[in-house]
Parts: sequence; C-alpha cells; structure tokens
Amino acid sequence: MTGKYLGKTDLSGKQNYSHIKVKKRSHFLDLGIYIFIRFLLRILSILPYKTKIASGGLIYQKIISPLSGNRRRILDNLKLIFPDLEERKREELCSQVPNNIGRTFFELLSPNAFAKMALSAKVSGPGFNILKRAQDQKKPVILVSGHLANYDVVRVVLNANQVSVGALYKPMNNPYFNSFYERCIKEIAKPLFPRGRTGMGNMMRYLSDGNVVALLVDQYMSHGEPLKFFGHTAYTATSAAKLALKHDALLITFYVVRKDDGVNFDLVFESPVKPSTPSEMTQILNDRLEKQIRKNMGQWLWTHRRWKSPSALLNRS
Repeated sequence: MTGKYLGKTDLSGKQNYSHIKVKKRSHFLDLGIYIFIRFLLRILSILPYKTKIASGGLIYQKIISPLSGNRRRILDNLKLIFPDLEERKREELCSQVPNNIGRTFFELLSPNAFAKMALSAKVSGPGFNILKRAQDQKKPVILVSGHLANYDVVRVVLNANQVSVGALYKPMNNPYFNSFYERCIKEIAKPLFPRGRTGMGNMMRYLSDGNVVALLVDQYMSHGEPLKFFGHTAYTATSAAKLALKHDALLITFYVVRKDDGVNFDLVFESPVKPSTPSEMTQILNDRLEKQIRKNMGQWLWTHRRWKSPSALLNRS
C-alpha cells in the first residue's frame, strides 16, 4: 500500500505529487467512515439486541447495498444459475441477501451480545462428536464452510466446548476501522490469523500441533481448479483438501443457518470427507455447500462474482 502514494515520475523525469491530494482525501474518508460507523453503533446500542441487529440489516439492505451495486451482482448470478427463477423470488433474494450481510456485520461489531446469542445455537450432525473425539486424541481437524448466514457462530460454540478454532481473517483496508474490527472479532473467540504469508504460516503451525482451523472455500480463485458449483465452472481453491491430506487431518464441513427470528442459529456438522484426491475432495465440498445454499438461498453471499470463467461469461452474454 505504501508504494501507491510514492511520487510518480512523468516522461520528463520530474516528480508528480498530485497524488498527495488523493492520499489526504482517502485519509479523511477512512476516518469519516470509521466515525460514522461508531456513531451509528452508539445510537443502535440503546436498542434491544434483536432490534439492533434487525436495524443493521435494514440499513445495509436499504442504504448501503443500493450504493454498492449489490443488486446487479445478485441478479447476474441468479440469471446464470437460475435462469427460470420467477421475478418475485429474484426480488425477495435482492432484499434477503443484503439484509443477512448487514445483520452479520452488526453482529460481528457487537461481540459480547453476539457470542451470548450464538451459544444457544442448536448443534446437529455426526461431525460434531467426531470432531470432539479427534481433539481428545490431538488429531488435527480442518473445518470447511462458505459465506452462509454468520459462520462465526462455529467459533463461539466450539470455544464453549473447550475446542479452540484458528481462523483466517482479511484485515480491512480502512486502518481506523480495522483496529476496531480486529478488536471485536477477537473478543468473539481466538485465535485469529490475518490473511497473508505470515498469518497462513502461523495457522499451519497451529494445525500441525493437532488443533482445529476453519476455512471458507466459496470464493473465486483465479489459480484454483475448474470445478462445478451449481452446474457451472467455478474456479475453486483445493488448499483445504491438500492440507487435510498433508497433515492427516479430518476434513469436516459445517454450516450455520440463520433462523426465522433473524438472530438465532442452527449449526450443522456433517461427516468428514473421505480422503481421495484434492480435486475430488473439493468437489464434494462444493456439492455439500450447494445443497445447503439451495435450502437457504437468501443467506448466501450472492453478491460475490463466484463464476468468473469462460462458460459463465458466455452464458451471461
């Protein structure tokens, strides 16, 4: 990032410092956004938790999402995956998806109240007891999910069951907000590792010591494998499967589902994926996630350009 603001050289060899205004504007914009978010949180803090999270969902749905172009991305993805989906359902999803994003955002910025609520999540599925037995034997476990509902519920629940989960997070570009954001997500549960070479290295050491790590594998990866997701090519990272094979770790899928009241959750742990090849194992991860998304369409991140591939571009044209 620092290099972005160094003096640029034009063809005459002279330094061009016009970028300094951009830097100052960016600095004040970042600070302004941070102050606005803290001010908003202060106002919402006088409300009961359920009302606060519902308000956060509406703020993102009605104000932030329309300004960020989310609607177009949601519609593009739905047109590709469900070309015959009726208009009423498309419009519902254009409201439900950003509402869930907003709820998740405000939950993460309300760590204590969120953690208390997440503790009441209904846990089901064979993978939960398998995971606990593996940890009793200090066998490493890799938990895999997607951007469905609020996936941080798993960190709270497992931490309460004496199972620490290491997870990667992406630091925010806004340095003022990032400091606050990191404080909040670390209050929910630890350990956390910032995305990047150092963070990944620390997480790998944590895994090799016989611990649990959690990864989300539903984002576009330009150097990933061209696997299938909802019947279309989706370039997918096979790193979770490769790590499981390398460290002889269990690969367990889990999913968080937001209940109808908007603040409570179900947490499902599925059976471990059987070891085979990284591509075959990762395809199973995609298939399992797709099945969960079909059940809870409005809770997945349809705003993400997941299908950036030649076949997807052809079908979009």
